[in-house]
Amino acid sequence: MEPSKILTIMKRIIIVFFTLFLVAPLFSQEIDLTGSWTLFEMIWTQGEEVNKTTENQIKDQGMTSEYYFMPDGKLKLISNMTGSGNLETVDGTWKLEGDKLTCSFIMDANSVDIIWDFEFKDDVMHLKRTSPDGSTSVVNSFKRK
Repeated sequence: MEPSKILTIMKRIIIVFFTLFLVAPLFSQEIDLTGSWTLFEMIWTQGEEVNKTTENQIKDQGMTSEYYFMPDGKLKLISNMTGSGNLETVDGTWKLEGDKLTCSFIMDANSVDIIWDFEFKDDVMHLKRTSPDGSTSVVNSFKRK
């Protein structure tokens, strides 16, 4: 191949990379989690079985789970779904790194980190966890309150 053709191809490659470098940040979505989020849907799987609880079912069954994410990295969880069946308020901290949302709490004098697989789409926050053996997973979907 002629040196001039190689030079032309290299220039095009450099232009493409430079353009992608400049344009890519315009397409990345800045996610602002601060504020109040309320649970409106749960989907959980166990083996091949898929179960779904809709917003109406959550309301009808008196379930509630709300996250309050503060700009300083603190959070408050108000829920009757933490295991006791009672409405509880738990304070903690939060950190979003890539597709992982870490919520850290002190529960019964123990430090607990809950690491969620995080997805934000159409103004809905989806939090997913899978059991260590992969047999069970849950996706909790939240919308701004």
